Amino acid sequence: MNTTPASGFRLFYIDDSGAHDSGYSTYTWLQLDPAHWVHAEQTWMRYRHELLRRHGIPVSYVLHATDLIAGRPTSHGSTAVPRAQGAEIVHDGLTVIAGLPGLTVGTVYRQHQPHQPGRTKYDLYQALVAHLDADLRAENTAGMVFLDGARNQEFVNAHRSLATGRRLIEEPQPRPATHDQWVQMADLVAYSAYQSIARRASKHRIWHWYPSILGHLDRHGGPIPL
Repeated sequence: MNTTPASGFRLFYIDDSGAHDSGYSTYTWLQLDPAHWVHAEQTWMRYRHELLRRHGIPVSYVLHATDLIAGRPTSHGSTAVPRAQGAEIVHDGLTVIAGLPGLTVGTVYRQHQPHQPGRTKYDLYQALVAHLDADLRAENTAGMVFLDGARNQEFVNAHRSLATGRRLIEEPQPRPATHDQWVQMADLVAYSAYQSIARRASKHRIWHWYPSILGHLDRHGGPIPL
């Protein structure tokens, strides 16, 4: 797989995961060289059309890992698919993502402060953008972040707090999952990364998905505390 920089720019598609009772907050990113965007998008859309052919799931169906694994309707109004089918869709989607050109992934995590999971989430995001900005400086390039959901001022402030001459340009760009396949891809990867950290007994079959399917794309070799 060719992940050699070609454009001198990076796109970061970021999604969070975690649960209050697990004690962890996580962020996972897909880092893409935009020179490979068209090929990667076409590869992913072939998979989406394959889902339509095999399972009758239209391209407009929002892939949300938590709902697919649980076999329940998605939070975006899509109808439920059977649990076994949902797990297959997530697993196969991760396999497709693992083969996309120009892509690397990464995950950071932090244990919650007592009774402060929300604060931990924002603090971890601030640490993440500083981490990514430092990487971009080391590579003498720049990048832009895309996040699931609506504009969040705390996330904006995290970017504005970076040092003068920051390499993560502009504000983080909000991208609703209903309209963005890349955000849906980030969700699948973030879910698998979180399960490899939380290691809940009920999800034991998923623990290995992130390291075994995507581990070769993780520049840190796996999730790192931050």
